[in-house]
Amino acid sequence: MSLRDRLLRRLYGWLDRPGRTVPGPFDAPWEGLLDERDPHWRHLDDDERDRMRRLIGSFVASTRWEGARDFEVTDEMRVLVASQACLLLLGLDHDDFGGPARVIVHPSTVVLRGRRSVGVGRVETSAPYRVLGQAHHRGPVLLSWASVRSALRSPGRAQNVVHHEFAHRLDMLDGTVDGTPPLADPGARRRWSEVCTAAYESVRDPDPDPGEPPNVLRPYAGTNPGEFFAVATEVFLARPHELRRQHPELYGELVGYYRQDPATRLADPDPPGAHE
Repeated sequence: MSLRDRLLRRLYGWLDRPGRTVPGPFDAPWEGLLDERDPHWRHLDDDERDRMRRLIGSFVASTRWEGARDFEVTDEMRVLVASQACLLLLGLDHDDFGGPARVIVHPSTVVLRGRRSVGVGRVETSAPYRVLGQAHHRGPVLLSWASVRSALRSPGRAQNVVHHEFAHRLDMLDGTVDGTPPLADPGARRRWSEVCTAAYESVRDPDPDPGEPPNVLRPYAGTNPGEFFAVATEVFLARPHELRRQHPELYGELVGYYRQDPATRLADPDPPGAHE
């Protein structure tokens, strides 16, 4: 274990207190790592990078990192997970996800056990099942490193397990996983509910218009409102132009909540008139 890790471990007892985070350094080599490996980093302006450096430094320092089954969590993994998680915080007026995180990194898929309901009839089963990640309220976030790495290599797929699970953590800030993160006032919550419900129902529509392009929100978004918000966040950050074209009101709500507009950073892969 490195000296850095030993020092951070001494802090864990203090860090585990609710609401506690500590500032951490942004080490110079991380800049090159993010330039090379994080597809979002290269699109940030100078002010955004300054804020992200502060967020990433604090996230790396205040998070309790563990590897499942003796899997070694390297400094590179910490920084790449932190950069993706902190992208959600970039425009928000707070700097964490409700207190210090505990992140458990699995080498590939995460195998979970325990009784659960599955299928339309909600049949009970205790068979093991595999997921790419899982977030717990006031508990750990589980991540598949293979999935994290895949998202970094292919951001256009809009399937990013770090964005997904930390969107759940934002949703959990008010104590309820219902697809509605804390919003400023009843009017904002009402608008959010109306817009998200309409988009949610479009995903669940069993008979979509055959003349329309496939929904940019993948079917998993129709599982429940909590999963809808997490999937919508993935698409918002990775395929903003498509989301804005298909679901302009939803895109506007996400811009209003996250206080950032990814469509102004990323090039439109299919701009209007491109096929004329």
